[in-house]
Amino acid sequence: MYVACPSCRTLYELTADYLRAAGGQVRCSQCQTRFDARCAVFDDPGQAQAYEYPQQEALMAEIDDLVGRALGQDVASAEVPDSPVEAATAADSPAQMAASPCAAADCYAQPGPGEFVTGKPQPETVQDLPPLLLMPDDERPVSRTAWGAIAASLLLTLGLMVQYAYADRYHLAQIAGLRPALDMFCGVLHCDLPLRRDPAQVEMTLREVRNHPSVNDALLLRAAFVNRADFVQAYPVLQVSFSDVSGTPVAVRRFEPDEYLPDSSVSDRGMLPGEEALVMLEVVDPGTRAVSFQFDFM
Repeated sequence: MYVACPSCRTLYELTADYLRAAGGQVRCSQCQTRFDARCAVFDDPGQAQAYEYPQQEALMAEIDDLVGRALGQDVASAEVPDSPVEAATAADSPAQMAASPCAAADCYAQPGPGEFVTGKPQPETVQDLPPLLLMPDDERPVSRTAWGAIAASLLLTLGLMVQYAYADRYHLAQIAGLRPALDMFCGVLHCDLPLRRDPAQVEMTLREVRNHPSVNDALLLRAAFVNRADFVQAYPVLQVSFSDVSGTPVAVRRFEPDEYLPDSSVSDRGMLPGEEALVMLEVVDPGTRAVSFQFDFM
């Protein structure tokens, strides 16, 4: 089917479903004129462009005149039709027909949903038709940004990050890049953080193994190490290993800071930058198979 804009005469092709979805109310995409297309659909494009829409001003004046004359009549003298046939005849009276825009303008048709012509248009007659807008601007769905939902999502995400940082702060504290942020984080929440630990920056300056002077089958170990880091770090775990001639470990022993330091309070405060620690340990002699020893920091 075809319909033409009453203002600029732009021709449009449309289907029954298209028109039904708009309730007959369409808008020209060229001049933005809104009009009722139900009374002006034609199978022939030429008829659609030649169709003259009824003048709204004259139609409204005629309707006002009819309403005025109807109100001026004596209601008591109005006759009630005796049969359905008479009621139908009264509904088809000139007054009723004049109140209908389609009847007053002798429209081509005002079809029901099943009466639309759905045939394909002739390509040689109409080509490259512009789109027809079904809804005015104020009836189109407006997309709104859900700022409240976005803010709630951000707050929930932030809350989860805070919970994770608090629960796993001991592990995260060992990451050098995260340590300043965690220090600030725990400064606000008043939570404790473990001392940083970097055994690679602990340098061994003295290591010595000899027979114990007063205990049989025992060895006396002496070691000294320095914190070369520029921050206070925890005392390392000291590992002593003995190996045979092939390099295979014969005996291994690990010492926690509380085992080789004279005071636990020293361990709690950590090693200051440049501070040196002196350690003396007593261990069981691993035997004649042990021909070498090694100190490592864990």
